[in-house]
This record gives sequence, C-alpha cells and structure tokens, in this order.
Amino acid sequence: MAQPSFKFIGEISLPKAESKRPFLKTFKKNGIDMASMNFGIKESKNNMGFVECFGSVPKNGVIKTKDNDNKDISINWEDRFSDEVINSVAFYRKHIIDLGEDFGGRKEFISSYDAILFLKENLPNYKGKICVTGQMQKQFYKDKYYDKFQLNNVYAVDNEYKNKLLVTMDIYYKKDCIDKSEWKDKKIIAIDGYISMYVDKEQGTKFMPQRFVFNASKINPNDERHIKLLNYKLKYVESKNRKWEHLLWETKLINGAEEIEFDESQLTSAQKEQIELGIKELKDFKPNGAIIGERIVEYRLLEPVLKEIGNENFSEGFIECDDTNEEFEEKIFVPNTTEKFSDIINNSKQKNDDVEEVDLIEDFDDDDLFS
Repeated sequence: MAQPSFKFIGEISLPKAESKRPFLKTFKKNGIDMASMNFGIKESKNNMGFVECFGSVPKNGVIKTKDNDNKDISINWEDRFSDEVINSVAFYRKHIIDLGEDFGGRKEFISSYDAILFLKENLPNYKGKICVTGQMQKQFYKDKYYDKFQLNNVYAVDNEYKNKLLVTMDIYYKKDCIDKSEWKDKKIIAIDGYISMYVDKEQGTKFMPQRFVFNASKINPNDERHIKLLNYKLKYVESKNRKWEHLLWETKLINGAEEIEFDESQLTSAQKEQIELGIKELKDFKPNGAIIGERIVEYRLLEPVLKEIGNENFSEGFIECDDTNEEFEEKIFVPNTTEKFSDIINNSKQKNDDVEEVDLIEDFDDDDLFS
C-alpha cells in the first residue's frame, strides 16, 4: 500500500508574520529548540496548496534515521553536515533543497530543523517557480479530517513548467462506493473511498475515508479523441467489483474557488426576456473580470498509475484485496474524539519508504479535460 505523496509546482506564497500559521515559527519545549514552517504554492490565482515542515534539535544529541540498506542508524548531531555521513543516509530520510546556483545549488539535510533554517534564510529571496514534493498526512481533530502536506524536497524550476497540485494516492473502493447521480446532467462521478494512512504506534496503519471526483464536464462529445480518453478512464473509475480493490491514482487538488464560465443560467428572468426579444445578446450581460464560485476542497481523478510501486504491481490496473469485506472494514479508522491536537501533531511525523526523486519532465495536458 503506497503512502500518499504530492508534487506541487507554482509560485511561492509566504504567509504574513501576523498570520495564525506564519511562514516560520521557532520555539522551545522542555528546553528543546523547535521550528515549524508553512507556505503556499499557487497553481492559479484561486487555487493553492499549503505545505509545512516541523523539526527540532534532538534532546540527546543523536539523530535516529535509516541508512541506504534501510537499517536503523544513529548519527551524532555535530556530525550531521559531514558529506560522508549525509551520503550514508537513505534518500527518503533526507531533505533535498536546490534553489539554483545563486543559492548554493543542491543541498542535502538529514535534519528537518536544518532544512527549515535554510529555507527561512533563502526562500523569501527566491524569485520564480518552485517544485515541492513530500507526503500527505490525513489527521482527525474535533469531528473533522485535516489534510496536511509535509514537505521533503524543494526544487527551483523554470517558468516553462506547468503549474500543478498533484497528489498520488492508493485508493481503495468497490462498486458500492460509486455515486453516478450527477453523471447525466454534469458528467461528474463521485467515489467515497479510502486511503491507507499511518495513525500512531498504538493503532498502526488504518483506512481513512476520502472522497474523490471524476469530472468530465469539459469533454466534447463530438471529438473522437475526447471520447476515447473518456472511455479509457471510465474503465478505472467505475469499479464493478463488490469486493474491496485498490488502484493508484494521480489526482489534482482543488483548494480554492474555481472560475465559472458565464452562461444563460446566471441571467435574471428580465435579462432572458431581453435576449428572447432580440434587444440584447448574452455577451451584453457578461460581467467584467472572472466569475468566481464557492470555495471547495476536492481531489479530482486524473490518471491511473499503471506500474509497479514498492510491493504492489498496478500494471494491469485494479488489485483485489486479500481481506474479505468484513476484514477490510474492521481496519477502517475509528476516531478518538478526545484526542488532543498536540498528540495529532506528534503522530504525524512518518517518512515514506517509497519516495522517489522528483521527475520534473512529465506533464498532463490531456488531464486538463478532467480537472
């Protein structure tokens, strides 16, 4: 089961110092130096993903991490900048930061605390697009789930790269999870599925609920290629299995307000009457500037990932779960409504063993039809 990962490309948006979640916050707890960082990546004027990072100086002066053979190792705090030490640490347990030659080129950190301090000094002076990769964490607090994007790596990218808020998730669902009630009128299918997520040492990994949307409203029914793309994707959207199965999907995060296309549905009855009488045309009532809809948070299905990831092989598509439906449902996360928020933050720090170095070449122009 692949852990959710993300790749956000766009312009940087740094929160104001007086914000509830500022760009940088440094503090001490039980005598330990700690730091947290939060900033946004703008995919468009009205769509933004927020990433964050937390780090601290180890109390005993020892960093616990993994080597290149995935074995536990301990590193003395004062040795953390040694090239030999850094090279001995597994890639997925490091922070890679490359803001270009003007900022010293590629930097590797084995401590989140050091990565935060480097970004604090350099990110405000960086101009241009950026790519941030890392893992998504889903956390429950006060009757609500919160999605957090824990950054691992930060790269400078050329302006030619397409902005995107891409989240890759291993989605568990079956036939009963598919909602096609809006397909006829809006060409939208909703999936109320689950994703596998580490909770804490006591509960381990559980299945957490997550809704996904397949949006084909931009498809031109008279375009043969559009229809082929639609039929291809529907094969993986519409699970026909009554048993739980899972598939890795690339999804687009929508976190903001979308621009709405102006049409006759937005006219008053009086305006429609003028059009019917030929007094006015639709364009005469179009407002200046963009029409912005309500704010939404949504994950839209873009493309199934048909390849081997870790111990899972999705090359043929869906993988049926070994568990019976009853066994699967016993592993669904049941929230502890008395949990403290500080406990949630402490439990959120888990590294992903399947992280690969970012590939900046891929693009998804066809998926604009489904986003």
